[in-house]
Amino acid sequence: MNGITPDRIDDFYFSNTAERQTLELILSRKMPFPFAGKSGILIHGTWGTGKSTLAELLPELIETSHSGTWNFANGVGQMTGPNPNHTQTQLFRCGGGLSSTSFTQTITNLNMLNPLYSMSGHDYFVFDEVDRLTLGAQQSLRSTMGLKRSMFFFTTNYLPKIDPAIVNRCHLIEMNQAPNATAYFPMAHSLLAQMGLAASAIAPSMLQTYAKNAKGSMRDFLNDVLLEGLALGGQMPTTKTVV
Repeated sequence: MNGITPDRIDDFYFSNTAERQTLELILSRKMPFPFAGKSGILIHGTWGTGKSTLAELLPELIETSHSGTWNFANGVGQMTGPNPNHTQTQLFRCGGGLSSTSFTQTITNLNMLNPLYSMSGHDYFVFDEVDRLTLGAQQSLRSTMGLKRSMFFFTTNYLPKIDPAIVNRCHLIEMNQAPNATAYFPMAHSLLAQMGLAASAIAPSMLQTYAKNAKGSMRDFLNDVLLEGLALGGQMPTTKTVV
């Protein structure tokens, strides 16, 4: 973890162990991706669980995986992005008038070029809140997913709103509330350390209450920890948090 910003697979909480293992197989290059028509990773779940952060991080981790600089004996979960970061990702914030013509042109045009700066030899496309695209735009998007040398990373809070053909072309990754509240403790302890407080400053029972009330939202959880830390005399942290 970079401060309190997730920067590796181990920093995220996955609802399904098998789905996390799929990510690990892809990142360790033991499983081909894209393969057999699946060229996307669709991350779904409740608000604040880190879906957008993970979607933007995955291309960086894939670059590290293909660079040959990571010792996989250290575990795929601890692998971080390249430093300095050279990953060129096309990010689309869906909604707000994003047209299908705009993103299909971008994808098609890049596919005609040789990705000189990509270790994997692929172009990376991130669609945040893909459910906000109209049905027609989603149908246009799915038609581009068969292009060679293209990887797609999607996020949504509303899986039923996604075109079934897009879903079928993706590996699904669910991110909802962790079954054990203690899974959130390391992030709380990291925040407390940045505030100049001991990890024991907030009792485990209180952290468990925060985690339960957050219902999977790391935003809510960290804000509760921050408020309590300030009440205990902690300093305002300077590291930016993104979840």
